[in-house]
Amino acid sequence: MGHQITWDNKDKTVVLQAYMVGASKDDLYHLAQKSADMLNTVEHTVHLIIDERNISLILSSTDMKYLAKLTPKNQGAVVMVVQSSKLAYKTAVQGLGKIIGPKAFAQPYFVDSVETARQFLQDSFEVLYPSETTK
Repeated sequence: MGHQITWDNKDKTVVLQAYMVGASKDDLYHLAQKSADMLNTVEHTVHLIIDERNISLILSSTDMKYLAKLTPKNQGAVVMVVQSSKLAYKTAVQGLGKIIGPKAFAQPYFVDSVETARQFLQDSFEVLYPSETTK
């Protein structure tokens, strides 16, 4: 298994998906299904953080249609953690994705770290993360 998926906060308003070293396109399909299953357990909006730094995905129109078909109604923003060298490609793919599968590609954002993604969700969507406890 070349991926991990978990709730990223206790309010279950963010799902963190991460591709591990050695991940393949099969992991995209597994993550999409697992993510949809998780989002369908709650009624409120859930944002996604997808860490793509360990995989080089080239999405076909078939992939985009599959993702669009699987996207739950309560999916919010999708924040992708990507290498800066892949940002232009990812932006182009998102543009095409909005045409082919607008539901799945509606609110894409790009950042360079999971920490930046979390801060972005806090600042832009009022997502809550527990504060660190002082020892």
